[in-house]
Amino acid sequence: MITHPHSDTAGQDTEEVRAFFEQWAVYRKIVDLDYLHHRGAYGAIEQALVQIGRPFSFLDLGAGDADCTSRILAGKPLTAYQAVDLSGTALDLARRHTAAFDCPVRCVQGDFFQYVLGMNGTFDVVFIGLSLHHLKAAGKRAFLPQLRRILNPAGRLIVYEPTLEPGESRDDVLARWWRHVESTWTGLEPDELSKAKEHVFGNDYPESIDDYRGMMTAAGFSRMDVLYTDPENLYAVIEAKA
Repeated sequence: MITHPHSDTAGQDTEEVRAFFEQWAVYRKIVDLDYLHHRGAYGAIEQALVQIGRPFSFLDLGAGDADCTSRILAGKPLTAYQAVDLSGTALDLARRHTAAFDCPVRCVQGDFFQYVLGMNGTFDVVFIGLSLHHLKAAGKRAFLPQLRRILNPAGRLIVYEPTLEPGESRDDVLARWWRHVESTWTGLEPDELSKAKEHVFGNDYPESIDDYRGMMTAAGFSRMDVLYTDPENLYAVIEAKA
């Protein structure tokens, strides 16, 4: 339920860089301690990529610094990689992490929703990690058909997002998430926990697996599979095929 922290400021001014690294330090600490279950989630994503069985192009939306994504893409038969993120500082790091890719690499600074709306090209794999949940349900319903539009005929959308349990409301899951965080995220300082809570309570709009299934079907995807769920049923990796 914590996404890559983005800056709304274009360019590389001092304030943007400072704000980025303040937020990023907390996020990286959470990732390194595996509090968001990156190991299990990205392990499942990597297995899905291996099963493609042919060269593929990859669009990384809300890419951040592309660290985790670049690790699972290393050695894969990529034909093209493209990252989109609001933060120019994050994309500078993404360029470093993807520098060894043996394919064309493009990093685009911008809002991924607006960027996809204006896209004419297509990709074999579109990935969104811990960013789609910033859109409310109506926004997701508007956005998912656009993601289906930019997929090649045999393409797939992979999302790694927070989820609701059946019958759970947003208030319910936020309260459940916070109880879990308070008892288990012991590696964070009080101010870091406060920043995490402020971000999640202010920005997260998770959906249930059933609601995602309905949205994917309405958007024109042929099938949806859950590739991974964390032990607390707070996060899931979902794959939707064109």
